[in-house]
Amino acid sequence: MVWNTPEREYLERSINGVTGDIYYREVARGNVTGAKAISAYGERVATTAETDQVVWPGGDFAIPDSAGVQMTVVSSTANDTSDGTGIRTLHVHYLDANLVPQFETVTLNGTTGVTTTATDIRFIECMHLVTTGSGNEADGDITASNGGTTYSQISAGKNRCSSSMRMVPAGKKFIVVGAAASSISGTSAASVTVRFVASQLFDEGFTSPLVLIPSSAIGVQDSSISMDFMVPQVYTEGNVVGLTATTDKAATIGATWFGIYENAA
Repeated sequence: MVWNTPEREYLERSINGVTGDIYYREVARGNVTGAKAISAYGERVATTAETDQVVWPGGDFAIPDSAGVQMTVVSSTANDTSDGTGIRTLHVHYLDANLVPQFETVTLNGTTGVTTTATDIRFIECMHLVTTGSGNEADGDITASNGGTTYSQISAGKNRCSSSMRMVPAGKKFIVVGAAASSISGTSAASVTVRFVASQLFDEGFTSPLVLIPSSAIGVQDSSISMDFMVPQVYTEGNVVGLTATTDKAATIGATWFGIYENAA
């Protein structure tokens, strides 16, 4: 069954919300032409108090110039290599300079950097393992970088990236319907504020330089909480969406947002 536009509008305009849930389930099943489910999972270990840091394992978050760049992929240990116990090959999922989704397979060479064939990587959506040794995960921190700036990372002991940031592809729009966040700090009982942010405010985009503008927030303290957007938030092509966190003490922060993306037209 393929859902046409009148059926979709009926579902989204339902007053009791139940039929709207049906629409999202049909998207997940692949029954809605031009629409797919999307989510972004982020994890960050804060070793001390910090303010408005992107929920991802790296330092300050940045995006390449609009023309895109070539990336160097490298591990912090020699075991992430073509015959090692860690990750051997991985996929780099990215948007090119035209914001078209692409991916490239990279065979790792341990602590020796491997450059991507692509030279126009505008935004790395995620990296994940393809083949692995006996460890079934990264032995070290695996990064994709250019000119000293890291744009994506698979942390040691993980098998995929853990960044909450995504960029909207060409011809698409993100419709974000909710988010969830958690904080673990043990005896320190850190207070953490997680904000849903985007480079878009109303119809304006702020990607050069990247400015992340909050639209909602939740607070967590050694707990987890979800956030439903009663009115889904919509973001247009070329804009970045994700989550940031502010904590007053050391904490491990997890945060995910989810929704769908559809054809812009």
